[in-house]
Amino acid sequence: MTVDDALQLAHDFGVRVTLDGDDLALEADTPPPPGLLAILGRGKWDVVALLRQREADERRRVVKWINDNFTSSPTGICAHCGGGPRSEDQFVVLFAGNDRAEVHASCHSAWLAEREAEACEALRIDA
Repeated sequence: MTVDDALQLAHDFGVRVTLDGDDLALEADTPPPPGLLAILGRGKWDVVALLRQREADERRRVVKWINDNFTSSPTGICAHCGGGPRSEDQFVVLFAGNDRAEVHASCHSAWLAEREAEACEALRIDA
């Protein structure tokens, strides 16, 4: 049985398999069958490797989408909140190709989270 087969079997039994560090986390409405646990246990490191690869692939797709859909902002205007310069909150300057935007340092994480959420929605990735 391949790793993809094992993950499909888990899915068929209503079990969601995710990573928790170097461990597998299983979520299900009902206890999974012992045979499934044995299959996942025997192939744990292969499952971990595949899930990490999938996460890396999704991350690359999200970053590419953000870059491909990057919107410039006027100089001195935060692309997130629309506010102007603040002496206590410097701008972070972002570039994608020839496009340029500025966000306040305090707005950067919220700006990025919104862009990532938009990308996941557009790409139909469960976040």
